[in-house]
This record gives sequence, C-alpha cells and structure tokens, in this order.
Amino acid sequence: MSEILLETKGLTKQFGHHKAVDNVDVHIKKGSIYGFIGRNGAGKTTFLKMISGLSSPTQGEVHLFGYTGKDLCRVRSRVGCLIEAPGLYGNMTAYDNLMIKCKLMGIKKRGYIEGILEQIGLADTGNKKTKKFSLGMKQRLGIGLALVGEPDLLVLDEPINGLDPQGIAEVRDTILKLQKERNMTVLISSHILEELSKIATHYGIIHNGCLLQEMTREDLMNCCNERIEISVNNPERAIPVLDKMDIKTYKIVSKDRIYVYGHLDESAALNTQLVKAGLEVRELFIAGEELESYFLNLTGGAVNA
Repeated sequence: MSEILLETKGLTKQFGHHKAVDNVDVHIKKGSIYGFIGRNGAGKTTFLKMISGLSSPTQGEVHLFGYTGKDLCRVRSRVGCLIEAPGLYGNMTAYDNLMIKCKLMGIKKRGYIEGILEQIGLADTGNKKTKKFSLGMKQRLGIGLALVGEPDLLVLDEPINGLDPQGIAEVRDTILKLQKERNMTVLISSHILEELSKIATHYGIIHNGCLLQEMTREDLMNCCNERIEISVNNPERAIPVLDKMDIKTYKIVSKDRIYVYGHLDESAALNTQLVKAGLEVRELFIAGEELESYFLNLTGGAVNA
C-alpha cells in the first residue's frame, strides 16, 4: 500500500459564522499529483494555506510526513508552496529572484540555481527582467521559488488560472517533469477539471467548504467515459456472457446494473447474447458525460462556476 504523505482529519476553518473549510478529510499518497478541484470560493485556497502553515485551523488536524500538531514545525521546510500570485521582484532576472530565496534559506551550492531554472524551463531567460515575463513564465518562476530547499511536497494554488493555452501547457509540463524526475508529491488546486485531468493521479472535489469525494484518475474516467449501461435481473449471471465475448472492462455497480467500458459497437450483439443466456435485459444504452459536466452536476449546476 502506498504511503500516505499528507492526511487531514476534520480540518475546519471558520470566519465568524462562515465555515470556509468544513470538516475536510483528505488522503494524499507519496508521489501522486492530487488535484484539488472546486469552484471559485469553494475553500481551496483556505485549505491550502492551512496545509502550508500560513493559516491555523479552527479545528481538526493535519498529519504531514508522520507529524502533527506542534511537531509540524519540524517538517514545514519539506513543503514548497505557491499560493495566489508569486511574489517576484520585477526589476530582477529569474536567476536573481531565485538567488534571494537561496540566500534566505542558506543555500550556497554551486549550480543550484541553474538546476532549478533548467527544471522549470527558464534556463535561457538570461538578463531578461521578470516584469517582462509572460504570465506563464511568471508562474513557472513561482514554482521554481517553491522548489528552493528541495521540498518533498509542492503545493500549488490555481497555477494555471488566467493563462493562455501555451502558458497552461508550459506549467503542466513543468509539474509532470517534477513528478516524473523527482517523484515529487504535488497538491494542485483548480476550478478547471478538464485541465487537471491531464496531469492528476488523484482528486478531491470540494464544494462550499465540504469535501464531496476523493477518487483516482481511473475512478473519474470510469464516471465520465462513454460506456454501455445494462440493467439486468442478475448481473453475476452476465459475467460468463461477457467473458465469452472477450469483454474484460466491466464493473457491476449495483444489484441490477453493469457498466461495460468500450465495446460500444457491440451493444446490439451483447443484448442478444444476454437474452440467449436467459437474462432479463431491462435496459441497455450508451451513456457518459464530459468531465466538466460531471463536475458541474456534482456541485449543483453551472451557477457561479
């Protein structure tokens, strides 16, 4: 079983009578890219600030690298974060911005800054001032600043918000590269499920401060991919029929329903074989929905999305 690097138990943040984060339990495995998805105002940033030590919870616990409570101060340095806009010195280069962060953290290793610039794809920016960077470049430099100190967990708050398609692709490629080359665990928030689906391995969906569900990439794809939905009187008796037709990607989801993934062009033949096997086929149809539709339906429609 994969190691749980970050876990929260009943994490809550209350401002007056408003609970921005309400009793949230998340479970983030080492080496995963955890997509924290929610609409604007759902509580994502507040949650990430508590994880990063920038805000104290009203109640609940954060368990990080096996530590909790006052002992969390021992491992805060193992968390790199980019929450809201990166704080950059506009009249300085990318190198100089990173050098300031390194000095603050006492890092003097030769070639260290060059290594980070290479990782985030900014090695060729030279003497260009960061005020002249594109928004995507600024976001990547923000990620670079979060990487100073070799963190094991990278926390990114809406890093693709407001970026053009090229900027989104650049930030996405940077995150995937870090996860692949350094086995870094990444917690990334967004309100755009379609983009998160291109990189995330696990998801937590938050709405009005409450965690609606956690799921793997496979779970999400199964929920959204086109599939044949079959309602029969005895799903277990349908398994030999599926096996005979060499259909291996299926799931019994209830006492009278089966999802078959793929094989959409075999729906008529499947119906025939099930009936021949003596099964009562009540329904058989092709279903599925887009990722964004799934997210919007889960969080109550398109209002204020």
